[in-house]
Amino acid sequence: MENEIHHLSGLDAEAVIQIFKAVATGEGARPLHEIHRKTIDAIAGHIFQAPVDIAALPSSMEGALDTIQGSSLRREVVHMASVLPYLEAEDLGERAQALARLAKAWSISDLTVKGALALAKGHKTLLYLDSFRTNKPELGQGLAALSWGFLKSSLHLDGDKQELARYEGYREWPADTFGRTLVAYYEDNLFPLPGSVGSPFSNNLTSHDRHHVLAGYDTTPLGELCVFSFDGALSRSDYSGVMIGVVAQFQLGYAYDPTVRAWRHQFDPEMIYRAAERGHACRVNYLDDSVDLDTLMDKPLQEVREHFGIPLEGALVRGPQDRWCGEMGPVDTRESPEIAKEGLIKFS
Repeated sequence: MENEIHHLSGLDAEAVIQIFKAVATGEGARPLHEIHRKTIDAIAGHIFQAPVDIAALPSSMEGALDTIQGSSLRREVVHMASVLPYLEAEDLGERAQALARLAKAWSISDLTVKGALALAKGHKTLLYLDSFRTNKPELGQGLAALSWGFLKSSLHLDGDKQELARYEGYREWPADTFGRTLVAYYEDNLFPLPGSVGSPFSNNLTSHDRHHVLAGYDTTPLGELCVFSFDGALSRSDYSGVMIGVVAQFQLGYAYDPTVRAWRHQFDPEMIYRAAERGHACRVNYLDDSVDLDTLMDKPLQEVREHFGIPLEGALVRGPQDRWCGEMGPVDTRESPEIAKEGLIKFS
């Protein structure tokens, strides 16, 4: 399945930008916030490769709705617009109402849309389920398997001696290989290697960790947002559900996923939509089950990236001088005034 929205240009792209502006302003009820302006600019530049004069566009959807044709494209537009309410807490409700009007105008009422609108009222169950439904290629397993894996880890019933030995063996390989770089990723973050007993994240998010390394994104909140943006575009899948939840978690401080810290103000539109552009430019979808990444561990990472068509430009981790935990340091040791507590942001 192709992401139709990546191929829009001219009046079609301008119509989508107008719709995004309408959602971001509650159809003119509120001024365009700086974070929304930057986001719409980034979408225009990296998704459409056609910068648009946002100020010159109306803040209503009038005229733009009829320009966009086709149910699948309209669904993509609504899903991409669904992150806009969660970039700024003030007036979130009015933006969600504008999103609801957009979805209703096009008769789109799938789980992603229902989840996005429910989240605006502080209810995350629908979106949580949708994110696991659409995000299986990213995580490598479904919700039931992931839940069981985390439960086993909590009881120290996980672990695999052969898997652990294999990763420990990667330490002896040349520094530029995929396998040794993956070990550096775990070491920089102070994560146990996969196969270790009592290691829920290392043992259950192995696929996701590999995607960090291939795409070149660290484990900062911004790095996590970029991985999802990159892999959604790469796989030509709709990651909107998970993106909405992760944006709420890392931009507004809403504890969408209780296993991960909530942050504020970590959404960088330029980097995130550049990640989508990078992912869409790839030649091979390595999230597909037919691609066996284990057979590539002894290859130089740059060679693997070239095989998949992954451009290095735009990555956060570009070489040995960049740590896989980013400048914030290992995940569990980070301290920042932007780390939020659950309940700090109350949606209305």
